[in-house]
Amino acid sequence: MKYNPFKPNDIVHQGMFVGRLDEINNIERSLFQAKHGNPQHFLVIGERGIGKSSLLFYVKVLADGLPIAPDERMNFMTVPVDLGGCTTQLDVIRKIGRGFRTALSRKQQVREKIGKIWDWVTNWEVLGVQYHKEDRAIDFEEICEEFVTHLAEFCDLTSNDMDGVVFLIDEADRPPVEANLGLQLKMITERLTWASCDRVLFGLAGLPPLLSKLRDSHESSPRLFQIMHLEPLELDERIRVVNLGLEEANSRNAVKTTITEEGIEFLADLSEGYPHFVQQFSYSAFEHDKDNIIDVEDVGDAAFKDGGALSQLGDKFFSEMYHARISSEEYRRVLDAMADHGDQWVTRKTIIAESGVSETNVTNALQALKAKSVILQDDTRRGVYRLPTNSFAAWINAIRAARAKSDAGIATLF
Repeated sequence: MKYNPFKPNDIVHQGMFVGRLDEINNIERSLFQAKHGNPQHFLVIGERGIGKSSLLFYVKVLADGLPIAPDERMNFMTVPVDLGGCTTQLDVIRKIGRGFRTALSRKQQVREKIGKIWDWVTNWEVLGVQYHKEDRAIDFEEICEEFVTHLAEFCDLTSNDMDGVVFLIDEADRPPVEANLGLQLKMITERLTWASCDRVLFGLAGLPPLLSKLRDSHESSPRLFQIMHLEPLELDERIRVVNLGLEEANSRNAVKTTITEEGIEFLADLSEGYPHFVQQFSYSAFEHDKDNIIDVEDVGDAAFKDGGALSQLGDKFFSEMYHARISSEEYRRVLDAMADHGDQWVTRKTIIAESGVSETNVTNALQALKAKSVILQDDTRRGVYRLPTNSFAAWINAIRAARAKSDAGIATLF
């Protein structure tokens, strides 16, 4: 038994966090501005598996006191909030309120100063199952006003003890437009300004539809945020992730594990820069290795075997689209051709030329794949299509790469 350092099903801790230097620099500036009374809220957009949650966790570590410079560190109260499962306005404000209560419960030295606010946050009616106010309909403006009043008072009472409050809201794309996340955040931030409370910072993370949901909730709500789009990691960053993991493993295990140059390059190529993919391929290869030297065969076998890395990624992200909705091998060849272009638009003519599928069958495939929401069609141009996300393309390409290694006799199919 060996300790496996890779975490395909969890947030990556700061010791294995790699890349995102531009985003981290921007967020450090946001924290610094909030500390000095000029909060610059931020919004992180990216596909599944791109590392949004891990970035938010790193931000939490920064806000909690990890030095950002030799003579500069932060001392915020961080409030992690996950909006998964929220479907209404009440769900959203309740999750934010509960997050605030949980974070405050861990600040014993602060709680002793804010007795009545602790009593309020503990017993706030909106945290319960229902919210009644003289049997009237729920007034969300009143709820936000009450929340802001106590939040501003908390910041004032603790101004000598901490830099402020940072709300880190993950899965912000999950609530429907009707939950009015954009409207609620606009109301809260405006009322904080009116209350002269300028040390509260909001950081959001979500899938690309988040921007349109915020805009549909309130057209000006995206203007609250500095928007950052996460891109796949560079090749050297992917390799560094693997090496950091092996360093951690070798610090704990009695027998050291190494990886060949060809093995780490194959692993990095398979991942196409998606941090979750790097973690999954690395985890599976580490588990599959039997001689403490991870080579190309280990990476390929671990990726392609039943229950291996590709199967795990498919089950989590794409299998239903790629297998359950596709009955023809020629349809998969159409997707393979499109995957060479990532999530960029590609013409029907190009797909015919690159897939090796007949014109008639490509036409049938495109119609069927569009009807099953596996691909998207450009409404402004005839005969132009694309895959819905670049991560879907990366997964398809990984399958092809692993299959190619298998066919070449470097990896085995089972």
